[in-house]
This record gives sequence, C-alpha cells and structure tokens, in this order.
Amino acid sequence: MAVLKVINYGEPVLRQEAEKVTKVSAKIQKLVADMFDTMYAYNGCGLAAPQVGELKRIFVLDCSTDENPMPQMVFINPVIVKRDGAIISREGCLSFPGVYTDVKRYGSVTVRYMDMKGKTQTMTAQEGTLLCRAIQHELDHLNGVLFVDHVIDRFTTDQLLSEHQLPPIEPEKMIEEPELDQALQGVAL
Repeated sequence: MAVLKVINYGEPVLRQEAEKVTKVSAKIQKLVADMFDTMYAYNGCGLAAPQVGELKRIFVLDCSTDENPMPQMVFINPVIVKRDGAIISREGCLSFPGVYTDVKRYGSVTVRYMDMKGKTQTMTAQEGTLLCRAIQHELDHLNGVLFVDHVIDRFTTDQLLSEHQLPPIEPEKMIEEPELDQALQGVAL
C-alpha cells in the first residue's frame, strides 16, 4: 500500500469534523490499509483519517504490547456510548511530533462502531488501558478535537509546542470537563 503524509498541528483540516462513512467501499478499504502503513511508518499506535487529510469517520489502532498482544483494529463511525471514571494520561500524537503532555481522560469507555465488513460492533476498553486512551484520542480527531484540548497544564504544554515549532494551544478550543475534573479530585498529578 502507501505511506501517507501526516498533517501537523496548525493545519485547518485537524479542526474539522469528519463525515460519516456510508459504505465500506474499495476506496475505504485502501484508505484503511494506507492508514495502517502510515501509522507503522511513524511508529504510532493509532491514526485517524483527518490526520492524513481525509475527513472520514475512521481510525485505526494497534495497541499491542509484548505483555498484551492484540489484533489491529478499525473503527468506522465510532460513538462512545458509555464512559466511566477518570485518569491522567501522558499522551503524544503523530500530528504533534515530539510533544508529550498530561491530559484528562475517562478511565473506561464503551464504543459502538462499524467494522470492515460493515457490521456494527460494541466493545468496552477497560480502566486506564492504552486501548481506552487511544480510542478517546483518535475519536476526538474525528470531531476536530485534539489532545491538547484536554491538557492539565496549558502553559507547560504551550512551551513544549513552541520548542517543537508548533502553534500554541487555542484557549477557546480547550474543553470544559467538570465531570472529569470532579472524578480526578484526589488523584495525584
């Protein structure tokens, strides 16, 4: 297949909402294969279609580790139907090369999505796992939301972005998350 160009933070496409996929066509199958090739070429564990300039509601994941082998996963038109708990997670993003910062995430999520055969699936990603965090991170991309919109420390993150020649956080895009803030009270930062 092909390795596609990953779009960096600052490009408008990353802030646009992706369109629903109506059919798992040959074109969609090729896009998914190219997304996996691209994700692996950039040493990522997840990639959303908007990150390669395609405004489609698709993301791919490979959260496999030596201790926890997992299959490749494709999520088409995903929707989180249940979320619970809260964690602080250190995250990076292929669209933010070299930038890692602490963000707020739900501890576990249940997601409904379409697979590559066009069948509706539902799965729960357990408390604090890489899979759980990656689902939330990549699904955000489909809604024009970025991991820096969930940061714990905006000013340190702005400094990191500057060091990597990326634009500063857009304060108006930061997400108010009172439910997460309340659940995180008492969690060590």
